[in-house]
Amino acid sequence: MTNEGDIRRFRIRLERPEGTFTFDARSDEYLLYSMIDAGIETPYICEQGWCLACAARLVSGNVDRSDALTVYPQDAEAGFLLLCSTKPCSDLVLMLDERQTRRDMMQHRIEHNQLARAYPPGARLRFRRGRAKARVDACTRSATGTRTDEPATSAQMGLIGSKPK
Repeated sequence: MTNEGDIRRFRIRLERPEGTFTFDARSDEYLLYSMIDAGIETPYICEQGWCLACAARLVSGNVDRSDALTVYPQDAEAGFLLLCSTKPCSDLVLMLDERQTRRDMMQHRIEHNQLARAYPPGARLRFRRGRAKARVDACTRSATGTRTDEPATSAQMGLIGSKPK
């Protein structure tokens, strides 16, 4: 782990059938984008923590899963996480088989009757896609930039403002 002001960097080891990869991830960024920045390809679709395309297993370390649209305590207990909506809170070891991990997580959710068929109540207010925005760091509860854990205003969502010329 290294520190850059309020932002921390963690060492991530990713174990895949084709080999082991190591990359650094910032505490304020989702693991998926840290992987992409490191040149590691992996499947993803929704970028919201919904579709399970980027499912992985947490072997060791601590993470913040709070940004996923559908996150269940049973997923964490079974060691599952979604790369598109999980931030590191420590150095990590992850396992990812692009086909099998997604199947395993889907089967786990079927067995626990946790298939998401609609957005959870209030989830549309938290809609986001893509890279993390600076906000209160859930790992340390310290400010890492502008708070975005409050509902977005119409102007922030681009619903109000100047029209394109």
